[in-house]
Amino acid sequence: MSHRFLCLLLLILLSGCTSLSQQECAEANWQQLGYSHGQQGYTYERGKEIIATCREFGITAQLNEYQASYQQGLAVYCEPENGFTLGLRGDAYNGVCNDTQFRKAWQEGNERYQFEARKAEIDDRLNNINWRLQSISNELASDKPSSSQNKELRREREQLERERRDLRKEKALQPLLNKFPSWHFEYEL
Repeated sequence: MSHRFLCLLLLILLSGCTSLSQQECAEANWQQLGYSHGQQGYTYERGKEIIATCREFGITAQLNEYQASYQQGLAVYCEPENGFTLGLRGDAYNGVCNDTQFRKAWQEGNERYQFEARKAEIDDRLNNINWRLQSISNELASDKPSSSQNKELRREREQLERERRDLRKEKALQPLLNKFPSWHFEYEL
């Protein structure tokens, strides 16, 4: 690998890390920062790691102020309506909420997200199949393929037609399947 590629990869990986600049640390409102991190659903440990970077600049974070307001922000994040919205967007749930209603709402939203994602996946695949079937028809009609190519194209066409038929069946059943209640089993440990 080239040195340039490794540097670029390192920059991409580091851009995913969140930390505070020296100025942000110096001007930090620890209560507001804690509330913001809680409201965004950060784990408490992740928030502590972010503000720990201030030590590098000789600035000590006010952890007590941060923690109290973090819990207030987390209470906002853990509202069931927010859980549903997160699930509907396909956002992962990181386990910071102990509220059963939040988890159920997130699950319902996530199931709808999965349903819509599968529907889009089927439509995309059907479009690709239709395009390829048209290409095969054009190739077969051109009188250019050899007998072995002709045979291969016909076999591919049969496979694609079977796949298209199966996808159309699944797509037709989707509205019905979406109306069934979800089955969730909770286990006591």
